[in-house]
Amino acid sequence: MKVFRFLFIALGAIIVLLAVAWFGGSFFLGSETFRHLINRSLNRSLGTEGTLGPISASGGALYATDYTGKGRPKTHLASIQAKELSARPNWSRLFSGVCDFNDVLIKNLDLVIGTPAPDPANGKQPEHHSLGIKLPSFIHPTVDVNRVSVKEVNVHWSAGEKPAEITGLQVAAVHRGDKQWDLSANGGTLNASDWPAFQIDEATGSYQSPAITVSQAKLLVPAGGSIAVNGSVKLEGNRPYKFHGDLAGLSLSDFPPTKWHLQGLASGSLDFTGDLAEPNSGQIVGAVHLDKAKLDWSLLFGKVRSLVKTIGLNDWQLDSVDVQLNRQGQHFEFSNLSVKYQDLLRVEGGGTIDGDQIKANLAIGLSPSLLGWLPGVQQKVFTEQRDGLCWAQMQVTGPMNDPKEDLSKRISQALNEGMSNQFKNQAKSLLDLLGH
Repeated sequence: MKVFRFLFIALGAIIVLLAVAWFGGSFFLGSETFRHLINRSLNRSLGTEGTLGPISASGGALYATDYTGKGRPKTHLASIQAKELSARPNWSRLFSGVCDFNDVLIKNLDLVIGTPAPDPANGKQPEHHSLGIKLPSFIHPTVDVNRVSVKEVNVHWSAGEKPAEITGLQVAAVHRGDKQWDLSANGGTLNASDWPAFQIDEATGSYQSPAITVSQAKLLVPAGGSIAVNGSVKLEGNRPYKFHGDLAGLSLSDFPPTKWHLQGLASGSLDFTGDLAEPNSGQIVGAVHLDKAKLDWSLLFGKVRSLVKTIGLNDWQLDSVDVQLNRQGQHFEFSNLSVKYQDLLRVEGGGTIDGDQIKANLAIGLSPSLLGWLPGVQQKVFTEQRDGLCWAQMQVTGPMNDPKEDLSKRISQALNEGMSNQFKNQAKSLLDLLGH
C-alpha cells in the first residue's frame, strides 16, 4: 500500500508541477520580459532596429500583432513592417536556450529598400531592457527559424526619379545553414517606371549572405508573352546586380514609346548589369527579334503622309525586325537594324537615343514597282541599286515622340519636279496629237 501511496503522491506532484509550468510558462511567454528578449534576438538576426508588438500564447503557438523597424546603415533597408505573426515553437529546445520555430507565418510584410533614416537628433537609441538578475539560459533564448511563409510581400524601391515596387507576392523561405535560405515565390506584380506591369508567375532562388540569387523567374505581360529571368544581386556596397532575360512572344503594344503604335511579338535575350544604388549605372545589352511587327510610319515620313497612304505602309505586317541593343544609363544605342517586308521594303542602319532625343542614320530600300507610282523619286532620291531594291539614305533627329527626318523633303521636291515634267510631256504629246 505504501508503494501505491508513493506513486499517487508522485503522480500528483508531477501534475502540479506541469500545471505550474504550463500556466507559469504561458504567463512568462505573454510577458514584457519575454517580448523584449525575442525582440532583441530578432533585431540581432535581421540586422534591424525594430519593435515587436505584444505576444500572446494559445494552443501551443505564439502570436504577435506586428514588428516595425528599420535596417541598420549597412543593410540598405529603409523600413520593415510585418503584421500578424504566428509561430509554433519546439518547446523541448526552449529549456536548452533555443527558441526553435519550425514554421513562422506572416500575413503581410512591407519592405522599403534604401538608406535607413538617421536616428533622431536627440540621439535617443532603441530601448534595451535589463532584467537586473542572471536568468537561466532558457530565459535568454536564441531564435532559430526553420521556415518562414509570408502571405503577401510588398517591396518598394527607387528607380531613378520614379518609384518601383513588387506587390502581392507570396514567399516561402527555408533555412539551410548560417545565413543561407532557399527561396520560392509566386503571384505578385512588378511595376517599374513607365513600363507595363509584369505578373510574377513563379520564382525560385536562394539567399547566401550577402547575395540573393534568382535561379529562375517567369514574368508575364498581360498583353501576352513572357520573360524568363535568372541572376543575382548583392546586398552590400552599391548593391551590384547581374541578370539575364530571355524574351518569348512578348507583346510590345504597351511598351514605350506608345505614340509609335508599335506592335509585334519580341523574342531574344538581354543582359542587365549595374548597381541598385546608382540608377543611371545600369547597362542592357542584347539582341531582339520581332515578328508580326507594325508601326506608325507617318512619324518617320510626316511630310509625305500621302506616300505612306499610297503605299499602304501602316497596313503592312513586317516579315521580321532584328536589332542589337546597348543601353548605358540614359544613353541607348541600336545597331545592325534590319527591317524586312517581302521584296518591297528594307530598312537598315543604327543610331543613338539620349534621354528622349533620337539620332539615327538609316538606309531605306524600296522596290522599283512601288517607286513607279512616284514620278521622279527613283531618279532623284532612291538612286542606289542593290539586292533588287532602290536605296536612299535618311537621317532622323529630334524627340522620340516627334522625330524629324531629311528624306520627306527630298521626296516632295522630286515628286513636284517629276509631276511637272510629266504634265509637260503629257501636254506636249496632246499638242502633237492635235497637230500643233
